[in-house]
Amino acid sequence: MSNTPTGQTARLVISWTLVAVLLGYGIIQTLITAAKLFTS
Repeated sequence: MSNTPTGQTARLVISWTLVAVLLGYGIIQTLITAAKLFTS
């Protein structure tokens, strides 16, 4: 891995965290919707 400045690393961590949160949120919403469909 290349020797990146601290600011760039922080931005990378923040962007990946945002991606993970959005993906997680989408998965949770899908599971809730699926649960509602199957339990109704």
